[in-house]
Amino acid sequence: MRLKVLVWLVVFALLSGTSFSSVAQADEVVYVPLQPAFVTNYGGPGRLKYLKVDITLMVSAPRAQQALELHMPLVRNTIVLSLARQTDNNVSSTSGQERIRRQLLQDLQETLERNLEHPIVDEVLFTNFIYQN
Repeated sequence: MRLKVLVWLVVFALLSGTSFSSVAQADEVVYVPLQPAFVTNYGGPGRLKYLKVDITLMVSAPRAQQALELHMPLVRNTIVLSLARQTDNNVSSTSGQERIRRQLLQDLQETLERNLEHPIVDEVLFTNFIYQN
């Protein structure tokens, strides 16, 4: 009886290990935290308003991460310009922050597509979002 259980455990472990490694290779995701955080003013003329945003980008392969790191000045410039265009309504509400996140993803993908012929970035994640108006 013990031998049967041991055999089944070994078979299960071997099968599980194979399926997990194939899933890991097929669904490889790399998170690229952008340091330092983005601190910029927003809202146009008038009283200065500030944003501090920590951003992590999700890409689908280490090769995409290397291309992203090579073009980091372009990426950071795109993010700063996009954040500076924001309004009080977007910055101060969670639905507005989601709009900012989606717009930032679109801006990054368009910029990278134009310069690298491939969008590279799959997702934009805000890990910290602080505003002062």
